[in-house]
Amino acid sequence: MDFFQSQEDARRRTRLLVVLFAASVGAIILLLYGVAGFATQWKGGLVDWRLLGLVAAVSGGIIGLGSGYKTLQLSGGGAALARELGGRAVDPDSTHPEERQLLNVVEEMALASGVPVPAVWVMDDEEGINAFAAGHSPADAVVGVTRGCMRALSRDELQGVIAHEFSHILNGDMRLNLRLIGVVHGLLVLAIIGRIVMRGAAEMRGSHERKGGDPRLAILLFGVSLCALGYLGVFFGKLIKAAISRQREFLADAAAVQFTRNPDSIGGALLKIGGYAYGSELKTPRAEEASHMMFGNGMGHALVAALSTHPPLEQRIRAILPHWDGTWPQVGLPEIGARGGREVRFPEGGAAFAGATVTAAQARTALSRMGRPTGEEMVSAQRLGAGIPAELQGWLRDSAGAQAAVLAMLLSENAAGRAREESVLEEGADARTCATAVEIAGLIAGWHSSQLIAMIDLALPSLRRLTPAEYGRFSHLLQALIEADGQVDLFEFMLQKVVRRHLDLFFRRSAPTRAEVRGLGEVAAEACDLLGAFAGLSGAVGSVLYEQAWAAGAEVLREHGLRLEAGAGAVSLERIDAALDRFDRAVPLVKKQLLYACAAAVFADGAVSSEEAELLRAVADTIGCPVPPYGMAAGAVR
Repeated sequence: MDFFQSQEDARRRTRLLVVLFAASVGAIILLLYGVAGFATQWKGGLVDWRLLGLVAAVSGGIIGLGSGYKTLQLSGGGAALARELGGRAVDPDSTHPEERQLLNVVEEMALASGVPVPAVWVMDDEEGINAFAAGHSPADAVVGVTRGCMRALSRDELQGVIAHEFSHILNGDMRLNLRLIGVVHGLLVLAIIGRIVMRGAAEMRGSHERKGGDPRLAILLFGVSLCALGYLGVFFGKLIKAAISRQREFLADAAAVQFTRNPDSIGGALLKIGGYAYGSELKTPRAEEASHMMFGNGMGHALVAALSTHPPLEQRIRAILPHWDGTWPQVGLPEIGARGGREVRFPEGGAAFAGATVTAAQARTALSRMGRPTGEEMVSAQRLGAGIPAELQGWLRDSAGAQAAVLAMLLSENAAGRAREESVLEEGADARTCATAVEIAGLIAGWHSSQLIAMIDLALPSLRRLTPAEYGRFSHLLQALIEADGQVDLFEFMLQKVVRRHLDLFFRRSAPTRAEVRGLGEVAAEACDLLGAFAGLSGAVGSVLYEQAWAAGAEVLREHGLRLEAGAGAVSLERIDAALDRFDRAVPLVKKQLLYACAAAVFADGAVSSEEAELLRAVADTIGCPVPPYGMAAGAVR
């Protein structure tokens, strides 16, 4: 299953969840209506609409408010859930050996996948081997691991676990998982209110002489009904949650094997859970509500198999290691940095990746595996990371240094333009940031665009540590620096789109888009503009190369029912920007058709220029599609 189909399936599961939730709420309302009718001794032959409306308002309101409260509580994204689970955010510049190894593995996986590096959290009080990924989108995603996961697993095994969690990020599972928490919590609140009503009825002073009899019985009956139906709803909510989770765990395990090309990585981690004294159980009181999001079963064995959020450990292991003999290993603590004898070494320095050439065939293959990085791509990500000097990596892991690094990418190599840009920089930043940006600009001069894209991805975790006010100043300075020379080139456009998309969402300066475009015919004009932009990078409008690129992209769209008669001519960045915003509102399969058409135009001449790589990354990132920077690398440097 490809990335886009997985995203579409996640949307369908979300719609199914909404339908099932509505059905369960409706059933609870009808049952409570029957109880209320019995309690009030209603004997009418028709529906008592006033009573039904009252019951629906009370019970539906309780469920809706409970679900809405929990959803609002988790609106902060993955960090909100990680904090509830007792997690602690790991500083991107941490030098603690276990944390540094974890951060390196997460960074490598992010570069290989083409998504921004997520924030990393550690649950210090948890000795079991477990992990999770949470968030509404990659912009606010976090990867969390237990202390036991860091201590008990080798580097290869840790990589298998992180690959499993990245599968959940790439396949759209995170948002659905957070919604499941909200749904079940709303049903649970109904049961809690029922218990409060029962307690209140029991504590009321009786008055048997009161006309109409003692009201405590009716109140008690209503409380019991609320409680019973609430827990019944929770039971069915957990059934839905468990069924969805079990299916996705098998797929994530398979994806981890594909990512790492090493079944022993995730297989070894699962084996260690079986042989580890603490297993994968969690001590946090929030374990049950987040159990479906964890790598391993955090709740022990379920009394009812259908309520288990994970397949049996033995089944998961045999699916990955079919020749497993059924024995569990004795788990010791490995040395930090252990790689199972597969140490990979790369040259130091920024030139390690400069001049790398990626052919159109290689880039096309990388695009077809979008969301499913392979072992070779993991090695490429490690090489790309190793090509960034240690000093620069240190800057990228510091919030001030990360700002300077992003700003440095915008400093021109032209003397006149550089003078204007440095003047803007000095007006908007402190002396230390200015000096650091100038120093970094000299370090990265002539770098391959794929390295610069990787730098952006590595800088994002540090930029998320800014305060809202600091981010506002940084965003304003970024815009001013882009406009300093009076024009916006493709790299500046790409950098702005990537940084703004992820950080504006994180700092809640923009809201996630909703899918409203369901067919290519609804965005024909926008598709024409984007295809014309890519064709224009191949050659001048009307040239043989332009027509060749246009024809290649138009053929892909024609296969999906959209016929474009002629090229769009010269296309401005403003039109490209508007077209991308429109496509960001499309369903996943429409995004796939567009991205493949743009890629066909890029690959038509058999080479991928730096400008084409930058625009393709901007397109993919804006519409939420992960494209690794090295996968779209150009043969020439900027």
